[in-house]
Amino acid sequence: MKFKRLAQLLPPPVGLLPLAAVLLVWQCVAPDESPSFPPPSNWWTAIRGLTADGLLGPAVLATLQNFAAGLLAACALGFTLGLLIGVLPGLRRWTGMLLEYLRALPPPVVVPIAILMLGFSPGMQIGVIAYTTAWPILLNTVAGVAAIRELQLDVGRSMRMPWTVRMIKIVIPATLPAFLLGVRVAVSLAIVVTLLVEMFTGLPGIGLLMVTGQRNFNSSQVFGLLAVVGLLAFCLTLAFNLIEGLVLSRWPPRRSAGA
Repeated sequence: MKFKRLAQLLPPPVGLLPLAAVLLVWQCVAPDESPSFPPPSNWWTAIRGLTADGLLGPAVLATLQNFAAGLLAACALGFTLGLLIGVLPGLRRWTGMLLEYLRALPPPVVVPIAILMLGFSPGMQIGVIAYTTAWPILLNTVAGVAAIRELQLDVGRSMRMPWTVRMIKIVIPATLPAFLLGVRVAVSLAIVVTLLVEMFTGLPGIGLLMVTGQRNFNSSQVFGLLAVVGLLAFCLTLAFNLIEGLVLSRWPPRRSAGA
């Protein structure tokens, strides 16, 4: 029964058929020596070469480590600040425009500033990932707190619950679905920003290998690494969907506004 529930949380495998069809047509049509659009079989050859040279494994590990560290920092920062801003209506009104302005800053603009402040270091990379991916978590958490019915808070006050108890027993459980929705958006964004920082700074990771392949005009290596990134992103998204589904399965379904 548990495996059946997990299977329901996964997207149907038939969704991969269009991608498989495109790759098959590409393999049949593309010339073997094409400098710009090599067939997928050449991608596999390039990836095997990187693996044999001992370059792919450390690069994937470095990318995953920076991704995980940045995302965890973004979750802690976004959820904490989101709760603080959400429970204080005055602070929410005063910071609304500022948060929207800071969220609109594109990641490529943040990278040079972070380099000037922190230099070329793993801490800088994690900081950029955390900063750029904390916004969907923060804003969704604020929205989740704002959506809590005042009656629920009045019940806590009438029972003379301390502020900390109301936060733990009412606010945080009610906000968790909105927080997870923000994390779902942040997962894909964190992957993009991690690769972007690696490309801009030359720090170890898949992004550096992609830039190296581009500079060496090795299109097979670039396409192969792109396929590796897509596979990693697909697995990470599926893993989070499973975690989110299992967590929210314990939450009661929300009623519609007209109910």
